[in-house]
Amino acid sequence: MDKRLTRFLVSIVLISALSFSFLAAADTDPWYVGKRIASFSNSGLQNVKESVVLDIQYKYIGKTFSDAVFNELQGELYGLENFLYFLADAQRTGEGNNELQIAMTFYELPYIRTATIAGNQGIKTKDIAEVLLAKEGLFLDEQNIELSKQKIVSLYQEKGFADATVESEYTIDEASNSADLTYRIIENQQKRIGQIVFEGNEKLSSDMLSKQLSSKQVSYFNSGYYNPLTIETDKQKLISFYQSRGYIDAEIMDVRTEDISTDDDAYTRLRVVFTVKEGEQWFFGGIEVEGNTVFTDEQFQSLISMKQGSVLDVSRVQREITAVTDLYWNNGYIFNLISSDLVRSDEDKTVTYILKVQENQQAVIEDIRIEGLTKTKPYVFERELTFAKGDIFSKEKLIKSAQNIYNTLIVTDVQFDIINGTQEGSVIPVFTVVEGNQMDIQFGATFGGNVDGFPVSGFLQWSDKNLGGTGRDLAIATNLSPDTQNISISFTDGWFGNRRWSNGLSFNFERSVKDSALQRGIGSKYYTGHDEISIEENPYPYGYDSYASYLAADQALPSSRYLMSYTYYRISLGYNTGYTFMFQPGSLNVGGGITVGLNYAQYDDNVYDPYERLIKLYHDKWQFSNRLTLSFAWDGRDLIENTSRGYYLSQSFTYAGGILGGLSNYIRTSSSASGYLTLFTFDLDEKPANVVFGVTTSLSAMLPQYYKHYDTDSWNWYDAKQGATRYEMLYIDGMNTGRGFNVVFDQAYLWDNQVSISWPLAHNVLSAEVYASATGVSTDLNTIGASDLAWYFSAGAGIKLKVPGFPLGLYLVKNASYIDDAFSWVGGNIFKGKSDESGLKLVLAITTTLY
Repeated sequence: MDKRLTRFLVSIVLISALSFSFLAAADTDPWYVGKRIASFSNSGLQNVKESVVLDIQYKYIGKTFSDAVFNELQGELYGLENFLYFLADAQRTGEGNNELQIAMTFYELPYIRTATIAGNQGIKTKDIAEVLLAKEGLFLDEQNIELSKQKIVSLYQEKGFADATVESEYTIDEASNSADLTYRIIENQQKRIGQIVFEGNEKLSSDMLSKQLSSKQVSYFNSGYYNPLTIETDKQKLISFYQSRGYIDAEIMDVRTEDISTDDDAYTRLRVVFTVKEGEQWFFGGIEVEGNTVFTDEQFQSLISMKQGSVLDVSRVQREITAVTDLYWNNGYIFNLISSDLVRSDEDKTVTYILKVQENQQAVIEDIRIEGLTKTKPYVFERELTFAKGDIFSKEKLIKSAQNIYNTLIVTDVQFDIINGTQEGSVIPVFTVVEGNQMDIQFGATFGGNVDGFPVSGFLQWSDKNLGGTGRDLAIATNLSPDTQNISISFTDGWFGNRRWSNGLSFNFERSVKDSALQRGIGSKYYTGHDEISIEENPYPYGYDSYASYLAADQALPSSRYLMSYTYYRISLGYNTGYTFMFQPGSLNVGGGITVGLNYAQYDDNVYDPYERLIKLYHDKWQFSNRLTLSFAWDGRDLIENTSRGYYLSQSFTYAGGILGGLSNYIRTSSSASGYLTLFTFDLDEKPANVVFGVTTSLSAMLPQYYKHYDTDSWNWYDAKQGATRYEMLYIDGMNTGRGFNVVFDQAYLWDNQVSISWPLAHNVLSAEVYASATGVSTDLNTIGASDLAWYFSAGAGIKLKVPGFPLGLYLVKNASYIDDAFSWVGGNIFKGKSDESGLKLVLAITTTLY
């Protein structure tokens, strides 16, 4: 007997027969109503730990008894799915019998002691056990047993065992109230598809129809399992495909199978025959609206993109109708009654859709509810809403509000609904949020650091991105690696009162060891970042005897005995601010910030003499390095994380030194544009997942700065290379830009382009990606034409993690370059052939995003 029916019958018995009762009816309230619940006593427990029951009962101690309180307790206990039913008795306790003790007697469901799977050969026992809802360690439930049998059958059907059946039986030990459960499987012969045939198709080819099917013929690359459930979905796919080509009357009249097995087959090989009735092709005759007074016909027609006379695509028509009806929904007319009729014209084979509208009043927002809050204060999400109480309801604003809440990055999911208000013509939007982890303590290993340094570092980080439930972000982090150690503290608040005015403070201390640094050659000047007119006057590093010999070696590093190392220290304090303007198409963010830093380069000047003039100056004493930033960004993406569509445009400027003082003197400008488009959506762990196409292009340039030069002691415009170290100049890092290449330093101009297709393998954890990129660079702003640049090409496929503190990507990459009008492939160690240009590289990349 179903346990829910059993509980219902027990409740009837309790109401009508038991001497106890919270459930007994009387003209006046029973004595225990309104009494304080002082304690619980439990009996009858055999296989359920009493601690599990006490955990539920504990929060009811001290509450005043009422029917509502008891019903809540009863619901939680039955929610354990462990009890057939239980009885309760009220007992007086406390001074003057003013308190209540509830004595509960439990009648458990049988405990599944063993669950045996028998008869399986084609599927492993552990794979079957994973889908069971009634198994060892749980409590016996007839409904879950039946669901488990259905899941086993589905699992077998997925593997081609179309005729598999499952039986179940169990025995109960009354003394221990435990059960031994057995699932007995009759697999029958496995079936695979040897051939797919279409009959009756004249307008669309069999090859075209085959591509629409999930069912495939058995081959080296496909198992070809025959699954009746897949055949049913394939029938719908074929009909949808026909309807997208104008054949709106198309039908799948029959699907039959024919045995084409041979004696050598270990399975039954089938020919699957789809019998199709195509019908006539129809064309789009337009969409007309009748009964409309609020909006004009012209307003509706402006929303329709399909051209009259085009081949009728039923799915596209439905999207067009939705766009038309959304004009009402976005303006509050959600109580309208809308019906649709199809009018066919046999003469020109067109179908016209007639929408008949009965207009009613606009819906007014009576209240707004946000449910599921555990830590966050309601105002944090309320300020993200694009409407308020008393406004006219809008579907578009409802969706945008949900996106804004999700984009706070405090929640992992947002669902929304609307319910009728208490007043006629009013509605109540309801947002249900699932808050994610907001306070993190992380430690372990991460990837990153210096572009030419050790790639792995240990880290310890504490962060609270929802400090006190206010949406503010406080983070303290430290990273330690053999060559880099830093500690940073930051505090950010994205709002100031009820305005999207963000403010943040940050403190950072960094110590990094720079190995393999160049030294100044004997008799050479210091390198200041610019070339002299006369080649003989150009500086050259230690290990070479002239600039000419340095050029002849293609500016390669000399032997390690000519190189040096130094330790670089930086202490900085920063402030940033920004304002976000919200518009319907997207958001505009205007931001800026200032950073004041002190820098020092430590080395033994009795032994070493650096090649770069700036390093020498940083060694002489602690020097300021101050920066001012300004940024503009237009965000047209639907979601900041897991973006599925939209675009992102940004422009930033960095003003270092100049009137701010300090040794770092340059102006950097960076422009970027990105676009995203969902190619298709699939189900992943019972949630929708998007396969997204992305394209990004970015331009960066190092511009001259006006400042008082450290050598000439005069104010003038100087090239950026004279005021920036190679770590401050632009460079190809080989991880984010130009994956697979060695680091290319000292660039004045960088143009990076990338296209990618990514799809999630595990939500918010792991994604797969294929990409191609082209990165052009130049050391001189006077030669930045596309044909003047040195180009570095990269293409590959791999996986990337989306775990905070571990943004690792692993890619199999092929590289090529186009430098000085010469194209060449770059070899790799994987799948390497006889040619030096063959082979691929395995690249460990640090994956980043624009946000």
